[in-house]
Amino acid sequence: MKQTLIILLHVLLLSVGGFAQQGKKPINETHKDMALISARNKSFLMGWNKEEAGTEWACFIGKHKVSFTYDFYMDSTLVTQADYQALMHKNRSAHKTGNGRLPVEKVTWYEAVLYCNERSKRDGLDTVYTYSAVVRTDTSVLDLLTLTYTIQKNGYRLPTNAEYEYTERATSQGTYFFADTAQNINEISKDYAWSELNANKETHPVATKKPHPWGLYDLIGNVFEWCSDWEGPYPLTDQIDPVGPPNGKTECGNTFIGSEKKVAKGGSYKTDVKGHMRINYHFKWPPATITGEVGFRCVATKK
Repeated sequence: MKQTLIILLHVLLLSVGGFAQQGKKPINETHKDMALISARNKSFLMGWNKEEAGTEWACFIGKHKVSFTYDFYMDSTLVTQADYQALMHKNRSAHKTGNGRLPVEKVTWYEAVLYCNERSKRDGLDTVYTYSAVVRTDTSVLDLLTLTYTIQKNGYRLPTNAEYEYTERATSQGTYFFADTAQNINEISKDYAWSELNANKETHPVATKKPHPWGLYDLIGNVFEWCSDWEGPYPLTDQIDPVGPPNGKTECGNTFIGSEKKVAKGGSYKTDVKGHMRINYHFKWPPATITGEVGFRCVATKK
C-alpha cells in the first residue's frame, strides 16, 4: 500500500510539472513581482477644486468621485532596462551605466504598449491591446493604427490615470502619500523619491528608496510614468472605471491645435517635489515622445 501511494504521488508530481511547463503560469507566479491593489467597490475623490489647484494647475480642476468594479495588480517597481532588454531585445535609455536595475526610459507610449502585449504573451495572459499596423522609424515606434484596448482582460497594460491616483493616495487624505502637507516636504521626500534634490540629474536603480504603503517603489520620482489616458479636462460627475477622454484634442476646456498628449504621473529625477509629486498632479507628453525623463510600469486587472 505504501509503495502504491509513493508511485501515485510520483505520477501526480510529473503531471503537475508537465502542466506547469506547457500551460499558463500559476497566478501567484505570474504576478509575483506585483502588488495587489484592492479597488473593487472602493471609491475616492480624484482631481482638485479651484482653491486647491490655483491658476498654476488649472488643467486639474474637476474634483469628482471615482469608483472601481475590479481589483488590479501593479508592478512593485518601474520596468527596468534589464526587463525591457530581455523582452524587446533593445535598450536606448539615455541613462546607461551597465546596471540593469535602472528604469528604462526613452520609450514612447506606443513602445510601452507593445512591451505590455509581449509580456502578456510571455506569461500566457490575454493581450489587452489590438491594432492594425505599426508605424515606426529605424529607432522608435511612432504610432499604432486603430489601437483599441479592453481593461477587463487579464493581460498587462498601462495604468489609467484614475488607477494611478487611487493607488498613490492609498489611505492618505493629504497632499502627498508620504506627508499630509508641504511642511518640510523636501527633507521628508528624500527617503521616498529621487528628485532634483538628490538625484544629481540621473536616474537611479529601482527600489533603493522607501516604498509606498502598499509596497510600491518609485511611485514618485526617478522617472515619470506613462498612463493610458489622453490628457483632457476632468469630468464633474461621478465616474465608474474611468479610462479618460476619447482623445486629447481638448485641454483645460478649450479646443486647441497641436499634438494630442498622454498623461504621465509621478515626477522625475529632474523635477521639484512640492509641485510635481503631489498625488493629484500629472504631466503630459505626445505619445511618440522620446525622453529620458519618462518610463513606465504595468498593471493587470485581477480576474
